[in-house]
Amino acid sequence: MPATLQPSVKFESRTGIGTLRVGYVPLSDAAPLLVAEEQGFFRSRGLDVRLERELGWGSIREKLAYGELDAAHAPGGLMFSIMCGTHARPRAVRADVVLNLQGNAITLSRRLWQKGVHDGASLRLLLKSEAPRKPSFAVVSPFSSHVFLLRKWLTKAGIDPDRDVRVTVLPPPLVGEHMRAGLIDGFCVGEPWNSAAVFAGDGWIAATSAELEARHPEKVLIADDALARARSEEYEALIDAVVAACRFCESKAGRESVVDLFHSRSLFPVQRDVIANGLTGPLFKGDGLKPDPATFMYFHANEANRATRDRAVWLLDALGGMANLHLDAAQKRSCLEAFHDRMFEVAPAKTETRKKHK
Repeated sequence: MPATLQPSVKFESRTGIGTLRVGYVPLSDAAPLLVAEEQGFFRSRGLDVRLERELGWGSIREKLAYGELDAAHAPGGLMFSIMCGTHARPRAVRADVVLNLQGNAITLSRRLWQKGVHDGASLRLLLKSEAPRKPSFAVVSPFSSHVFLLRKWLTKAGIDPDRDVRVTVLPPPLVGEHMRAGLIDGFCVGEPWNSAAVFAGDGWIAATSAELEARHPEKVLIADDALARARSEEYEALIDAVVAACRFCESKAGRESVVDLFHSRSLFPVQRDVIANGLTGPLFKGDGLKPDPATFMYFHANEANRATRDRAVWLLDALGGMANLHLDAAQKRSCLEAFHDRMFEVAPAKTETRKKHK
């Protein structure tokens, strides 16, 4: 049976308020936003939210930077690049809630498997035998954990990510077809695009983010700072709705409900079992590999939704270590201040206040 969850509080209707435009990219970790819409968590809080589907993170970045979106599901590091005006005009944004921990994987092509590559060590041996040819890998943004995870996996195998391979950026929905066409040899992406390649026989999962960097912050809800301040009640209600949806998505029944929701809406051009692979598990990694029973992605457990300073520091260190983001001391302070769980603390507190006055 699909899981249901009653909203933590019924907010008074806010008639006459403007629509909140919230963007997302078709990935399994966008589930909290789609669940909040489907289960009525936005509506019960008096919110008028319009979810807008985007192809990739470049589109999300541009639309946030130019005020065409009020908030968006996005990699945590993207917030820092928007604040600093990297590849777009700078804009004050904030992240007060984390949508999930972990949830990415590195998938390599079937061609590499057939050449004897079954892990990072065997990939390194193949590189030596095929030199000077360099394999190509795709990530979904230069400002995301995917780059960090891919580089960490390559480095652990003795492969220099700057010298021995080529890395390109592609929108998540396009990585599979590029690998199938032989344009890339592997990729690091979120679900269900790893599972789609595995179930199609095009690839196999070499590593998960849970194995490489357990419980790392992944997607956050980036919001326009000016809007969050000017429409603070709506913003607090938005955070409350999203946290309720994350809680819903964490349970076993909730995950099954999310799979049904994605499948019924045809959000992804794949079968139901492909969607379920990374959400309900155990994670099937490909022929000859043992299914992984560990939780692939957390939506609410392990205090997943708290935008803590430690998580902000992790993101900044990951991006800084990859030389993808150059920040001075003042910019780093601003980034740390903009990534904070103050709204996560305020929203539940206001929920209790409203309950007492009912």
